[in-house]
Amino acid sequence: MTTNSMSGGAAKPAINRMTKCVMLAGGVLSGIALIGVTAVLPQIEADLARSATDKLLVKLLGPIIGLSMVVGAPLTGFLIDRLGARRIQIVACLTYTLAGTAGLYLASLDALLASRLLVGFAAAAAVIVSMTLINRTFEGVERAKWMGFHISTALVCALLAHPMLGLLGELGWRWPFLIYIIGLPVAVAGMGLPRDQPVIASPTQSSPNLPPRQGWLRWFPLRYIPLALIIGGIAYMPTVYFPYVVRGFGVTSPAIISLILLADSAIGTIMAYFYGFSQRFISTRTAFIFSFICTGLGMLIVSLSSSLGGLIAGMMVYGLGIGWFTPNLMTAVSNNVSRDEQARAVGIIKAAHFISAPAAILAVEPITRLTGPMGSVWAGAGLSLLAVVLLMIRLSGGALPGRLLADEGVLAE
Repeated sequence: MTTNSMSGGAAKPAINRMTKCVMLAGGVLSGIALIGVTAVLPQIEADLARSATDKLLVKLLGPIIGLSMVVGAPLTGFLIDRLGARRIQIVACLTYTLAGTAGLYLASLDALLASRLLVGFAAAAAVIVSMTLINRTFEGVERAKWMGFHISTALVCALLAHPMLGLLGELGWRWPFLIYIIGLPVAVAGMGLPRDQPVIASPTQSSPNLPPRQGWLRWFPLRYIPLALIIGGIAYMPTVYFPYVVRGFGVTSPAIISLILLADSAIGTIMAYFYGFSQRFISTRTAFIFSFICTGLGMLIVSLSSSLGGLIAGMMVYGLGIGWFTPNLMTAVSNNVSRDEQARAVGIIKAAHFISAPAAILAVEPITRLTGPMGSVWAGAGLSLLAVVLLMIRLSGGALPGRLLADEGVLAE
């Protein structure tokens, strides 16, 4: 890929407001899909569950979104080349709205679970369309900037959605499903996308700056799949285990716990917003190293803290790293594939990212049963610092200072 071509005096591509909205909205739909009904699961269980199996199904209403995203993300990546982003965006957002708001009137738990599957597929499609549009429209620093905007917009909306969903839940468990109506204006924005011509891309196609690559998945930089799994695990574990860690400091109020947990989210949002600016000076590899150092150090501070203030400070340091993880991962992948490969690449890497959450919980749960919830923090810190060591070893194969400031497709100016 070209290096920072969008910031070196070249004219920026002309994009309409509808396209910009779609570029920013995919992460919002995905985030809301994952958190939409979590707060009212006990109420749903009390109203609809009639057996032990029903109670299990209620608990799956949240995780099943992520599982369907794992399938929907790569599928969307391949379909974009054949159907075009505009068609997929409109269908996905209408499906998101219809299936998401189905909880307002469905009385069957099985039907509710099926509707959640559709929400997951639609949310995955929306986020893949957004990221693909960014990667195909921009290059270099401009691409990194818009990817940072995409992530920070999603994080801000998630922060605002939490209290809104809580208030709606006070009215009854059906009311939080109303939030999925947000898919409707995003579908309207999708109608403003250019009528792109579907591209039947083959793995042998590559940009002029990339060598031809033949064979199944030879075009894809496979090294980013384990990196996506590690990043997803480090980012997701605290959302599950930090509330239990906070309770260990004597805090039992759900409202106060939620406010404490906002520490890393708020810092992460700010970091994501300025991610594009950082790419003017450092490479994607350097950004990965910085992020892993921050998450590792932050979790070490949390694990060694003897006061609530120390725990909050550690979470803020952790948030410094979290904010760059996703935009940097997507930027690094996009810099290593051609324009015609962007949709498929985004789909594959997001699938790995989505599946990392349940994989991380399955891996860490045995540790927490032996050591308590703080064991998950130690595991996350160790994984972060191991990633730093591995990245530094790889960089040490060449001129280290030069590699820290110049990397694949994103060079310092």
